[in-house]
Amino acid sequence: MKILRVFFPLISGGAILLLLSGCAETGQTARNLWGNVTDFKDELTHLKVWEKTKGYKGITYSPTEKVVPTFQEHQVPVTCRVFAHLLVHIPEGFTGQGIAQAVEAEAMERGADMLLLGGTRLANNNQGPAFSYYGPAQPYKCRDHWSGWKFAYDDLVNQGEWVAMGYDEWGNQDALFNAPLIIQAAFLRCPN
Repeated sequence: MKILRVFFPLISGGAILLLLSGCAETGQTARNLWGNVTDFKDELTHLKVWEKTKGYKGITYSPTEKVVPTFQEHQVPVTCRVFAHLLVHIPEGFTGQGIAQAVEAEAMERGADMLLLGGTRLANNNQGPAFSYYGPAQPYKCRDHWSGWKFAYDDLVNQGEWVAMGYDEWGNQDALFNAPLIIQAAFLRCPN
């Protein structure tokens, strides 16, 4: 297995602004994503339940069998509602595939149809996988009310350098992260 070091401590200012932007208009590509979702129904039986750093206290939805991950807010359909803001803590030694399985399993357990991923930084500690939740008090339409990646700013700002985590790394078994990470995420419920 080819091991890649996936650390890019310096990301351009434009890339950081893209990571920090919010949900925007819906593109045709969001509909196309549904055909490429990761189905972990069989793999879920092999994943253990991890301790959470903060318990989930939001609305309870039925678990889903699929979740669509996206890094681009313009791919979020207009009907999707954000019901969870969180930081994901990943210990060193995880691959992109392991990260995707852990985060997507948590999203499906909570009832998410879509997973919006923000910035990733080197973490100051090696805990996890663990999930710290930061609201919201009520679900809201992403397109109408998203205010960007502002939640948990105090917890995120004191972490390490920015790390590249995008479509090339997410779900990639060859992308090895040999330092702990902290990832911004939002879970969305998308009615038909």
